[in-house]
Amino acid sequence: MNKKTFPIDTITIIGPGLIGGSIAKAVKERGLCKKLAIAAREEELDIVKKSGLEADLYNQLASSIAGADLVVICVPFDALKTILLQIKDHIEPQTVITDVISVKKEVMTLFSELLGEKVEWIGSHPMAGSERSGFDAANSLLFEGSITILTPANHVSALAIDCIKTFWAKLGSIPIELSAEEHDALVSEISHLPHLLAAVLIGSVSSQSLQLVGPGFKDTTRIAAGCPRLWKSILMANRHYVQKVGEKFILQFQNALHILQQGDEKALFELLNKAQAIRKRLEKK
Repeated sequence: MNKKTFPIDTITIIGPGLIGGSIAKAVKERGLCKKLAIAAREEELDIVKKSGLEADLYNQLASSIAGADLVVICVPFDALKTILLQIKDHIEPQTVITDVISVKKEVMTLFSELLGEKVEWIGSHPMAGSERSGFDAANSLLFEGSITILTPANHVSALAIDCIKTFWAKLGSIPIELSAEEHDALVSEISHLPHLLAAVLIGSVSSQSLQLVGPGFKDTTRIAAGCPRLWKSILMANRHYVQKVGEKFILQFQNALHILQQGDEKALFELLNKAQAIRKRLEKK
């Protein structure tokens, strides 16, 4: 990275789905680069082309990152290794690599094994999204007010870290730094386990009951509409932490069922009252 001020010369986005597409739209609206390059399969590039977004489109990864100052990899975890193998011999000295994958320990391990310390790579995870997927669902305001967690490698320069922090801030997000292990432990509680619970809940309800659902059930299970391939990849990659917090949840749920079994109205009220107070605090954020 030769400079940290925006606009930079070239930003390449690999994978214009919901997150990659939202980044692309935000980058163009905010004028963060002189050239925006997007790499994807032909069918995905056709969707981008039809949208009218002004960008250079590539179906060859090596060509897409030529001259890039910043490369943002926006693919599911199970596709990351293939991407890195295709680009690792074509990354130029000035290029900083980041990603948007919502697990970090496994990502950082792959970066280390395949890119080494000659490349500046920084993990990113924007805490923003939607149950919808694909470029058609992309929104340039998706990152406004959200937190983006950064997990920089030890060898990465302060200039590169500052560039990535500035990049996410320019998209409207608030960048913070965590270790990969801290990230995976925390998001297993607030993102990964909730998705698994929503999937299990909606799958446990009878077809007769589903005909009667109202907004409460729909709100509770909204995230279960997320892309199955993406979430399979996330949950498998972070299964160690998801299992740990899942076991903690089971104990608390068993306690709640015990309260009901005992008919303990006071304990039940305290449980619900505490939950309401926490939820109200979240609404103020």
